[in-house]
Amino acid sequence: MTTKALRGKGVTAADTLSVEQFVRFRDLIEERCGLHFDESQRTSLSASLRARMQQLGLDQIDDYYEVLCRRTGDEGFRKLINLVTVNETCFFRDPSQFRLLRRHILPTLLAERGSRQTRTVRIWSAGCSTGEEAYSIALMLSDMGLLSEPAAWTFEIVGTDLNTEVLETARRGVYSARALRNVESALVRRYFRPDGRHFCLNDEITRAVRFEYANLADMRTPRRSAPGQDIVLCKNVTIYFQPEVTRRLVGQLHDTLAEGGFLLLGHSESLWQMDEGFALVEHEGAFCYRRTSPRAQAAGRRVLQSPGPEAAPIPPPVAPGPPTGEYDRCLAAFRQEDWTQAEALLDALIHSSPAFVPARLLLGGVYAHRGRYDEAFVQAEEALRLSDLEPRAHLLIGMIAAQRGRPEEAVQALRRALYLDDSLALAHFWLGNLYRDRGDTGRARVEYENVVRGWDQHALEITEMFASDVNVEQLVDFCRRSSQIPIASE
Repeated sequence: MTTKALRGKGVTAADTLSVEQFVRFRDLIEERCGLHFDESQRTSLSASLRARMQQLGLDQIDDYYEVLCRRTGDEGFRKLINLVTVNETCFFRDPSQFRLLRRHILPTLLAERGSRQTRTVRIWSAGCSTGEEAYSIALMLSDMGLLSEPAAWTFEIVGTDLNTEVLETARRGVYSARALRNVESALVRRYFRPDGRHFCLNDEITRAVRFEYANLADMRTPRRSAPGQDIVLCKNVTIYFQPEVTRRLVGQLHDTLAEGGFLLLGHSESLWQMDEGFALVEHEGAFCYRRTSPRAQAAGRRVLQSPGPEAAPIPPPVAPGPPTGEYDRCLAAFRQEDWTQAEALLDALIHSSPAFVPARLLLGGVYAHRGRYDEAFVQAEEALRLSDLEPRAHLLIGMIAAQRGRPEEAVQALRRALYLDDSLALAHFWLGNLYRDRGDTGRARVEYENVVRGWDQHALEITEMFASDVNVEQLVDFCRRSSQIPIASE
């Protein structure tokens, strides 16, 4: 789901809301549905409001505000939300996550729940847009033979969204060729019927998915015959919420999941500092979260999953031990780009305190700045041995891979870093550059926008041991300008 820059007919700069009016409408919308608009979206929100007022025959913006305040949950507010949100998606939008579903999540769930009398798997696509994600799941299940009749398992797939217009599009199941750009030709021939310039899904797939209206800010979950979703996909939704709204939503998603259920987020989203009750899962370079058992929660255990179906506990990070003064001297030499002095001080510090992770990361940064990538990689690996969930170690590995011309390795490492801490500005920056270089300008813009949004929300971290030659203001300025690059046509 994305917020839309919509201009209605005849809208001019003079029609833009005043700051006071913008704040009133922004806060009302955020209170009702969680969507947050920043100052840069004032003109687009003004255009949407004027368009809706024209539909209602209203001339005064304050009159429209009063109408919205009097009617707290009517269809009129939903029509406004239809104007301020738009959805750009496609089938199998993130192939790595669908491989994760097919090769790990589904086999794990079916194996663990195979002894139950009722063999039902419940899947919820939250913020489903025009339905491509939910239907992609149904296509995958059918291709795996899991939707055939008679089937040993029942799959309940539901898609929900705040925008009623996209839900109607989803129910029709008719899509453009662009929406099918990631679908294998064999699946297109098997499951779609050409209709002029569009493609219609067959009845087997459309019958497998149910679509409902839901406002995630109201913490509404899909109707279900029994408690507990087994898989929830909530992708590219929380990035439009303020942190407190996201925190409430994550708590609700946790409660909605059955024990052992899986949560999939967008590739630039994570549960950083709100992952209580979840374990991070990785399989073949793709990530998700799993609701942990009460016993594991009581033990404070977080899990990073191996390629096999069984999860392995990870020990807690090792606490820093040496006096801060020693590290501060190392950092001062690094900031002055006195690499020889910084390296000597760090070698001495690591010799006396070998388990001090920040020193190893800083030494890795020194080596990287000097082009000694093998040695930098060794320090990153050693940091991960000491603390498996250290996001900056993955960031360093990603930067090294990028410098060595290994973009796929770099992307995986950087995404791993962001799943552990999505405030790392350099990870978004490098990931944006990698996507841009391979022509994926849509994803590049998302990463650059994440840097700008984090800066505006005071939720950005510049990892200086890897960027002594740039300050955060320069980085944000570059990302702000780069976020305006046009999306390449496909």
